[in-house]
Amino acid sequence: MLHIIVISIVILVLIGAVVGVFLTMSRQKAAVQDEVERLKMRLEEMEMKLEAQHAGSSTKPQTTNHTTKTKKTDITLMNNTELYNYMSQVIRKEELFRWPDFNRAAAMEHFSLSAARVGAAFAQGGGQTLPEFVRNCRLDYASRLIVEKPELSYVKIGKAAGYQHTTTFYHDFKARYGMTPAEYRMRGTTEKVQMRRAKDETRIRPS
Repeated sequence: MLHIIVISIVILVLIGAVVGVFLTMSRQKAAVQDEVERLKMRLEEMEMKLEAQHAGSSTKPQTTNHTTKTKKTDITLMNNTELYNYMSQVIRKEELFRWPDFNRAAAMEHFSLSAARVGAAFAQGGGQTLPEFVRNCRLDYASRLIVEKPELSYVKIGKAAGYQHTTTFYHDFKARYGMTPAEYRMRGTTEKVQMRRAKDETRIRPS
């Protein structure tokens, strides 16, 4: 009888040890899985940043100190309206708005102008501030990518347009268009299908 009790105790101890090892391994496995997921997320974020940088590399200058000046004409003699027209054209043509850090300081350095001159050109010559103009340029660019590049995610589109934060991109986009980027893409796709059908019907309609 004593032998049976001893054997039972040994078996219980072994079972307890096995269960303890199993629980420890389960916790370790869960911790490893969590770490793997975190690494995956970090890799995805790095990939999106690299792709956004690559998307803008063809038109976006590689330097971050904006040393490339745009001064093909004597802009110091322009009035506010002329200066606004000139600067807005350059910013759109060279896609300077896609610089994530393009602000008044960057515009001052790029065009070799003072803060007061830049501010007056946009406020008095264009009826809007420089940040408002840059935001509109970014949204124009993003709205085109949403429809023309359906394979791109909204995060990548926001980055390519010059937004540093996706939440700001979503907020600005909905404030201007009254819908989310996903709804805008759906509407654009629907309109394309309708236009294609109308063309097909016109082509096959008997004369």
